[in-house]
Parts: sequence; C-alpha cells; structure tokens
Amino acid sequence: MQEKLRLRESAYILKETEDKYHVVFTNTRKIKTYNVDGLVKGLIDELKDESNRSQVIKNLESKFDSKNISVCLSALEKEGIVRTYNEYTNQRFARQISFIDELTDSWDETLKLQKKLQTSKVSVFGVGGIGTWMVNGLYQIGIGTINIADLDVVQESNLNRQLFFNEGDIGKYKVDVMKEKLPNANINSYKNWVSESQDLTPLVKGVDFLVNCADNPSIHETTKIIDTFATKYNVPYCVAGGYNMHLGMVGPIIMPGKTAKFEDFLRFQKENDPLKGFEMIKDIEQTGSLGPIAGAVANIQVMEIFKHLIDKGKRNYNRFAEIDFMDFKVEWREFGPQPSL
Repeated sequence: MQEKLRLRESAYILKETEDKYHVVFTNTRKIKTYNVDGLVKGLIDELKDESNRSQVIKNLESKFDSKNISVCLSALEKEGIVRTYNEYTNQRFARQISFIDELTDSWDETLKLQKKLQTSKVSVFGVGGIGTWMVNGLYQIGIGTINIADLDVVQESNLNRQLFFNEGDIGKYKVDVMKEKLPNANINSYKNWVSESQDLTPLVKGVDFLVNCADNPSIHETTKIIDTFATKYNVPYCVAGGYNMHLGMVGPIIMPGKTAKFEDFLRFQKENDPLKGFEMIKDIEQTGSLGPIAGAVANIQVMEIFKHLIDKGKRNYNRFAEIDFMDFKVEWREFGPQPSL
C-alpha cells in the first residue's frame, strides 16, 4: 500500500490574519495558534486533498527549497495537523478507523489497534435486556469472535427492550435467534446458565474479555461464579451494568491481579447502602424496564470495553456509574484507587 499524506480530516484551520492561523483539534477540543508563512500555506493547500510526499515536494520545489519543504512537512506531522496513512480498503470499518486514528500517534498504530479488535474474543453471559444490545455493539466495533451463553427462550415480555427478537421468535432459544440475525458475525452459542455446577472453561480460557449480563438468580451471584474462572485464567471482565426503572448502572471492569476485586465492589455497595441495617418486610418482585435505557446502558458499556481493548482513554477501573435517565444526572463512585497499568 502506498503511503499517503493529508490534512487531519477532523481538524478546522481558521485564518485570523494573513500570518496567523488557528487549528481546532476536535478530538481533544484544543485550539492551537500558529504563525504561518508562504511555505506552510502552500503545504496546507497541497494537502487539502490526499497526496504523497514526493508529489508534494515536487509541486512546491519551484518556489521553496526541497529541504525546507521536508522539514516543514515533518513539523506539521509532529503537530498532528498532517497525517501519514496507508489506504484502508475495508469500508465497513472506515469511519471507525478514522475515530481510532484521532487517538493514536501513527497510522500504523491505528491499524494495529483495529486489528486487535478484529482478532479479539469476547464471551457474553446472558443475552437479555443488556446482553442483546452488548452483542450488537461488540459486533459493530468488529470483535472477531463473540461467544454467547444463555438457556432462555424468547418471551413476548422481552420484546419491549431486547434487541433482535420479534413475535415470530417467541419460544425459540435466544442464542439461536441471535446467531441467525447476525449471520456475518463469528458467534459461538452455548445453551447454559451460569451456575455452580456449570464448567465455564470453554467460555473463558483463551478469551480476551468477559461480559456478565446474567442475572439469574442475581447479577451478584453469577458474577461471583464468573470471577472464579476469570481469576483462574487471568481474563478481565465487566459487570455489564443494569437498569431499574429510570436508573442505569455502568458497571466496573475487573482485571484479576491489577484492579480491585469484585468482592471490593460488593463491599463498597454494602457499606454505602443508605438502607443498610433495616429489616426487609417486602422485597422487590418486579420493576419496569424500557428499551432505550437498556440500549443506552449497554452501548456505554461497549464503549468502555472498546477503550479497554485498545488501551485508550480513561477506563472504568475501580469505579462505576449510576445514570438517572429522567434528568441525565451521572454519579461516578470509586471503590478503589485508579490502578497503575
């Protein structure tokens, strides 16, 4: 593939005066001011459309010294105004590649991170209100292999919040329907619950990340089981959020041996429960749920997994969030110091 040059697609270049330009980097929201001369202006004009290095120098060397052109071009690259890249022909991920490219120092690093996503293996336990949306999000970012585990069948009551299912799917195994509805995804389906008697090794060993959406009998009980296998095989995982009426939770990412443990998360919740110490007279029987909330929580969680896998941005280690979807108030709660990874 031939190396190309171009101005950073996501940056604004604004002229204040003939010799002063402002560059607005939308990825960081930073604005940098530069004093510009004829050579800089010439390079900007040349690189509004993609070109290659030798052609740019050839087009400008009648007006400027070729060595100065190369030095100025390198300076624009160092400032992130000009990007070097190789043509990427897979149009499915073209926009995602552009997104990742805003987070990296080079085109090679960008392609490396995209390849990492496409070679990653992720297992999702439970494909209901959160899990179905999670699988869809993982497929969209290009996860290479997605394992899904659930023994449940589609019910009519699922249709208000769970992705992929319709009335014609009622009575069918959820994992079968999802595999059918995403034929281009590399999905391995497992018909089993998360339980003490179930060997989860095939879903954990050799996998890059685990997602727990299984809430039968509870998300806490299933996560304890998954944590045992994740610790044994040193696989990071997330407690993939949840929702209760208008509240949604973006759960933490647990990295065995590197972050706080799941039991630390449980201890924090117990110690900070404003209702602790009260006697239970009546427990919750059922709460309302809404599709948009399930989809929003799940996709935020997918974004956290995306950042974790490409090792960019502030990730959800030792903290979790509660979102009130009626006023969009977000409360982050830390149950351990940010790890040094």
